[in-house]
Amino acid sequence: MKHYKRYMKKYGMISAVVVVVVVGTTLFLVFNKDNKDKVDGNSQLSASRGEIQVDPIANKANPKVGENGTPTSKRAAENQQAKKQEELVEEIKKMVKPEWEKMNQVADKRLTELMNEAQEEYKAKKERNLDFSRMEGKYRAIYNDYEEDTKTMVDKIISTIQKEVIENNLNSNIGNEYLQLYKVEKEKRIEKVSNELKKLS
Repeated sequence: MKHYKRYMKKYGMISAVVVVVVVGTTLFLVFNKDNKDKVDGNSQLSASRGEIQVDPIANKANPKVGENGTPTSKRAAENQQAKKQEELVEEIKKMVKPEWEKMNQVADKRLTELMNEAQEEYKAKKERNLDFSRMEGKYRAIYNDYEEDTKTMVDKIISTIQKEVIENNLNSNIGNEYLQLYKVEKEKRIEKVSNELKKLS
């Protein structure tokens, strides 16, 4: 009888342990199933909304994809293309530089010679007490003719530039840059003419 009671007590403890393990396993499986269903449900909901699921690990592992999803190879190609265009623009500037400098030298030289001629005429007329009131109009007209010749040279240079821009498929307004530069130089020459002729009035 003593042995029977001891056996029953031992058996009862084992049964209790088995019951606890079974109940615990059942709860664990149910809990995991609920979580899995919730995750699957969220994934399906995101998919139904058209959201794109991005794997951050996969994204990080791909060195060709940037933070904003833009391939770095595309950026590199764009940067290389921009650099190539800059180099071509510089080559065009070097190509036309001699002609541009020659044009400015010719314009400045003709202007200087014209003003020297005006001064000589003014002195001669003043010594003889002759009328020199029309000298300003005369030399302004001559200067305007000179400037027209200069503009023709400028147009030729700009035409060469535009031809190179088109042939090299450049996205550049380099021709306009030179046109604006010419206008600045022209204004300086006009100012010089005005100042010199005023001295002769």
